[in-house]
Amino acid sequence: MSVTPGRPSGGDDSVTAAATQHGRRGRALDDAAAGATGSHPRDRFLDLLRGGSIVAVVVGHWLVDDLYWSGGGVRHRSALGEAPGLWPLTWVFQVIPLFFFVGGYANRRSWLGVTERGEGYAAFVDRRMHRLLAPTAVLLLAVVAGNAVQALVEAYVTAPGLGAGGAILLQPLWFLGIYVMVAALTPVTLRWHERWGWRVIIVALTLVAAVDVVRLATGLTWVAYANVLVVWGLVHQLGYLYADKALGTRPAILLAVLGGGALVLLTAGPYPARMVGVPGDELVNMNPPTAALTALAVAQVGVAVLARHGLNRWLRRPRVWTVVVALNLSIMSIYLWHQPVMAVVARLLAPSGLPHPDPPGLSWWGIRVVWFAAAGLLLAAVVLLVGRFERGAPPVPAPRRRPATIAAVTSVVLAELGLLGVAGTDAGSPFAVSRVLGEIDVAPVVAMVCVGVAMLLLWGARRGDRAARGSLLAGAAAFLPVGCAYAVGVGGLTPSTRLLGLVGVLSLGLFAAAVAATGSADTDRGRRAER
Repeated sequence: MSVTPGRPSGGDDSVTAAATQHGRRGRALDDAAAGATGSHPRDRFLDLLRGGSIVAVVVGHWLVDDLYWSGGGVRHRSALGEAPGLWPLTWVFQVIPLFFFVGGYANRRSWLGVTERGEGYAAFVDRRMHRLLAPTAVLLLAVVAGNAVQALVEAYVTAPGLGAGGAILLQPLWFLGIYVMVAALTPVTLRWHERWGWRVIIVALTLVAAVDVVRLATGLTWVAYANVLVVWGLVHQLGYLYADKALGTRPAILLAVLGGGALVLLTAGPYPARMVGVPGDELVNMNPPTAALTALAVAQVGVAVLARHGLNRWLRRPRVWTVVVALNLSIMSIYLWHQPVMAVVARLLAPSGLPHPDPPGLSWWGIRVVWFAAAGLLLAAVVLLVGRFERGAPPVPAPRRRPATIAAVTSVVLAELGLLGVAGTDAGSPFAVSRVLGEIDVAPVVAMVCVGVAMLLLWGARRGDRAARGSLLAGAAAFLPVGCAYAVGVGGLTPSTRLLGLVGVLSLGLFAAAVAATGSADTDRGRRAER
């Protein structure tokens, strides 16, 4: 405990002064965290879960993604593939479910605040997506600039680029794509929660099991993608229950015991024990999520809630709380940039002659310490530069009008497609066409345009009916030159009729949304005239 300067320690006056100082500091830190997360008053336990879950994911990625130098370039292998015995680490570091759990709490509060202020769905979507998309746009622009510089260098000097490191640059964005979708459904899923409570969880668990049974019995992998929404929506619903104080000690014990027991049984059966996929695996727990991952998620939430009181006592320490607040103020920047930072570190360290032993021996762990130190220092420097883009003031609320709502809904769809698209392709080759889900052709540049147009639509939604319609039309036009370029193979692009079809559907969809926004605005004016 700190002591007021000039006073002896141990007296009542000094204790009172120190307590007052800590109280003021704690309230200031609470206000700072509230500005970053949008939830107030603070539940420090949830802030710890939010920040801690992202840090755990970063550490897990840096452990699993093993980048090395071979054949004059950076190569990639999975440490889990080389050392299957490391699978218990995935039960510790695969904590994305906790982020969705906290998201359920925060999104509920945000939606209730929007409705209390008389704002509409567009304002809610804009507030929830702004802090995600703003720093993401900075990352995408940096990747585009980096690729341009690399192309320029290669035109004059023969030098290897990031190699396989380019493939991991934007992989973490898959999580944001799913989160955007789940958060956007908050008004609907919260209504389900208010009406049925725990029964929603039971139905979701039943659906997860049914989908997996069909998948395992028929071999139809595409069926399993239904669980993307069901599983992450289920964990999000648990956040609602916690907010309503319906997830106390007894339910938490039940979740921890049943989830942990189910996890042990399922991984002893048809599911792999590791929660992270490895190239060559026939069944992957993470994508699409399986019943085993669902059991892990349920158990993690239960254990976390049981630890809440002890963690809150620890979080009363000013230094600890300061670290948690600082972490949450830059949480998106840390998450977005941790893989690009590792790719750059690999390009610098891998060809330097630094030993690269095979996992999981002591020498491998020792070298990981060197990699972690280098990546951590570089990540801290990057976050200092780009962190301000996620700490800006929230946007002006969009009007509660149907053109704004249409623009916001369209923005959600495009953001989800764009984020999943860049995560599933190689950002090191932005114009290369990749086939996803067996049928759809996607290029990173097209996915990036989706994210850019999504931000444009939110900007238009804030500025009234005409701007909302104009942003939809501008977005439709933005896809046309990209589609034409791939249709005729401009500049050596690989012609792709499938990609042209995707771009055409997106452009037509935006145009249809603009027409719908125009019609709804005319209807609104007619009703006002009648009044």
